[in-house]
Amino acid sequence: MNELILLALFFLILVSFSLNPFIYLQSLPDHQINSTRPIPAEITGPSFAVYYNCVNSTVIQELNNFSWVIIDPTQLNSSQLDQIKAVKIAYLDLGELSNMSLGNLTAPTNVTIGYDNQWNQSIVNVSSPAWESYIESQVSVVMNMGFQGVMFDDVDVVEQYPFTAQGVISVINWTRAHYPHAIIGINRGFAVIGNVSRMINFVLFEDYGTQVVSPDTISFTNITCVENETQILKNYNLTVLALGYANAPGDMYWNTVKQLASSEGLPSFVSNWNLSVIWPQNITR
Repeated sequence: MNELILLALFFLILVSFSLNPFIYLQSLPDHQINSTRPIPAEITGPSFAVYYNCVNSTVIQELNNFSWVIIDPTQLNSSQLDQIKAVKIAYLDLGELSNMSLGNLTAPTNVTIGYDNQWNQSIVNVSSPAWESYIESQVSVVMNMGFQGVMFDDVDVVEQYPFTAQGVISVINWTRAHYPHAIIGINRGFAVIGNVSRMINFVLFEDYGTQVVSPDTISFTNITCVENETQILKNYNLTVLALGYANAPGDMYWNTVKQLASSEGLPSFVSNWNLSVIWPQNITR
């Protein structure tokens, strides 16, 4: 009798599972139903490339595989720029003196407040009226060249020198006012996101899982911090572009960036330590 009851109960369980197996899956702990790799999320944002080396015909073909490209405007001429079909965004260094030679502009003197030993560049007082005017002139030059937008680098200077924050905000506000249709982005700059989020279109999240610690040397970053900051950025309804580094496509650094960005639903680009190569990223435009 007991055996018949047990068989009947077993039969009922099998029937109910076939009707709704997810009831049982949902009751299991996460680590029993998830794979060891992060679950991919739907990618939100454009495919993009970041490239700061010399542009030639081969590079142009590679850049045209992406929707957006962030490039050094001093590394190409107007004719080459016209051949790039992607949305073209000019790299401009807002927080440091990178010695970019654009048009007939000359960088102001007596604006340095520190030194970046890793990249051998002077840190500038972004709130200096002379520096603000210089950057605004750079914006005008690249927009007249045919770029559709700008990406301001080294905005993190405000974390070390908080008094420069107003200069960062002022330059971004000026750019939005004078070029209302421009695509404006910043590299990191988390300390001023709340002040500029309504004036910019995207944040380039550099060091997304990996970072450059010295020339040609790459290491991992704190994954938890990256994930937490990603959630904060998403709350501002900004496009977030994940930028990481590797020694070669498919190595452990590459996989870390790709898996982390995929789990957060972010488009990603991985390059070498000085962003001088364009590796296929396997992201559909």
